[in-house]
Amino acid sequence: MNPPHQRRDMRADILDEARKLFGTKGYTVTSIADLAEALGVTKGALYYHFKSKEAILSALVAEPAAEIAVIAEDAAGRTPRELLGALIDLQAQHPAAYMALQSGDASVLQEHSQRHDFAGKTELIIMAVAGEHPSPLRVIRARMAVAAVKEGTMAALVAGHGKLTDQTRLTLLEAAMATLDAGGES
Repeated sequence: MNPPHQRRDMRADILDEARKLFGTKGYTVTSIADLAEALGVTKGALYYHFKSKEAILSALVAEPAAEIAVIAEDAAGRTPRELLGALIDLQAQHPAAYMALQSGDASVLQEHSQRHDFAGKTELIIMAVAGEHPSPLRVIRARMAVAAVKEGTMAALVAGHGKLTDQTRLTLLEAAMATLDAGGES
């Protein structure tokens, strides 16, 4: 039997490799066999640390879920630009988790969304982006700005093979801010 520190290292290695494969091949296409082959271990060794591919995804999603909770908790004290930038950075730091959640497997998305209350946390962020006492139109634009960040960042990550350049980040942020401020009415 491996000492506990080796199990922890193997678990971290599995998550690192899953980040790479989920981020490049996609969650749906990547199999446990792919992960085992990339790590040079047996499928049984993977199952020793994670009972399923879904358990690996759960471990990956837990990281950004904790971070979005912090963003949502602090949303009221931040500017719209800071919040939208934080959402871009969150996706860029965890591309495999976001790409897996957007893989087209609705049951995966629904399970993790409910477990981590992504909708509730996103709603807090949207309302903070909209500002104090927003008009209905401002709330709509805040929703559109957050959607632009989510979809735009995902598209940029796919095009950049899991990487986001500083210029692309700035372009995404400026586009989201332009969406929020379109029409001038707050």
